[in-house]
Amino acid sequence: MTDDVLASLANPIRLQLITCLSQGEKNVSQLIVNCGLSQSAVSQHLEKLRKSGLLTWRREGKQVYYQLSYPQLAKISQDLQEFIQEVH
Repeated sequence: MTDDVLASLANPIRLQLITCLSQGEKNVSQLIVNCGLSQSAVSQHLEKLRKSGLLTWRREGKQVYYQLSYPQLAKISQDLQEFIQEVH
């Protein structure tokens, strides 16, 4: 599981999704708009984040809502992005 978590945090698209979700629970449609990604990219990466244990989800009618499993993940993603910018 540690490898899955680190791989999730190392992927730029997944890190972007984590950042979007750090602002609160969102459904796939909201993530597509807020993150500027395609539906297929969002769905594929959400599944990997969910399998790694970083996201939880709930269904409301036809919509599926995702949120971070751990509140500290928001800070970790912010720190990682700042570090990446500093290195570059």
